Amino acid sequence: MLEKLLARLDLDESEIKTYVALLGSGPIPASVLAKKSGHNRVTEYVILDRLIHKGFVLQSQKLGIKTFAAITPERVSALYREKIATLESDYRLYKSIVPELESKMPAKLLAPKFQVFEGVEGLKNVLKDMLMYKDIETQAYWPIKKMVEILSPEFFRYHNKERIKNNVYTRAIWPKREAVEIKSHPYLGAGEKFKREIRIAPPEINFSMGYWIYGNKVAFLSSRKESFGYIMESVELVEMLLSQFEVMWRISKPLPMKLEEVGDFLKEIQD
Repeated sequence: MLEKLLARLDLDESEIKTYVALLGSGPIPASVLAKKSGHNRVTEYVILDRLIHKGFVLQSQKLGIKTFAAITPERVSALYREKIATLESDYRLYKSIVPELESKMPAKLLAPKFQVFEGVEGLKNVLKDMLMYKDIETQAYWPIKKMVEILSPEFFRYHNKERIKNNVYTRAIWPKREAVEIKSHPYLGAGEKFKREIRIAPPEINFSMGYWIYGNKVAFLSSRKESFGYIMESVELVEMLLSQFEVMWRISKPLPMKLEEVGDFLKEIQD
């Protein structure tokens, strides 16, 4: 886990190995460090120079010998805070120039009617499109178990946090055979704080491809077997699927849920 988190701070694999080796060693010469990290001495000096520049390693000298030490975990926390602050500042700046950028785009590219996506990353991008919206109501006809298997629990945890933050309210219908245990997936809870209602379709209804209606768009996602998705922008299609959704909603039953099963995730949202 530590390695993955350090990679988020723009450290490559060799830099991570060196930092982790230093973390449990205290100040040591590069020759000793090279043995711990598995690098040769020349390479280790190059890596250390990069880590010093990035602020992860401190250099000192004792009796004419250079020694190196890792910064404290608390200092790494500070680097995370600095990165977050920089990203937030850059994001605000980017938002301010979005109107100018859009004005330069050909009109036909501003609102594509049909977009196709392939592969897992493509499917994630289908759902990320929804996160561009705020303060809307959406409807999902959703084989949730298959979607979590394809896109990962981590992605849905992120997606639900962003959806809730954007005040995107959702009514979701799951087929009974595709329902998941909320205790194991607390980020999929329902209720006012989740901005979501969930109902379970009658047992005889099953589907492996799902759709999600938002704004004047419908996002379709296939199963892992076909692994493709697309976004259709069509008022008429939205109206047709909404009418079908409402019929299914009326004959579906609310998903039972215990508050203690989702408590930890609710704390994450509040934090």
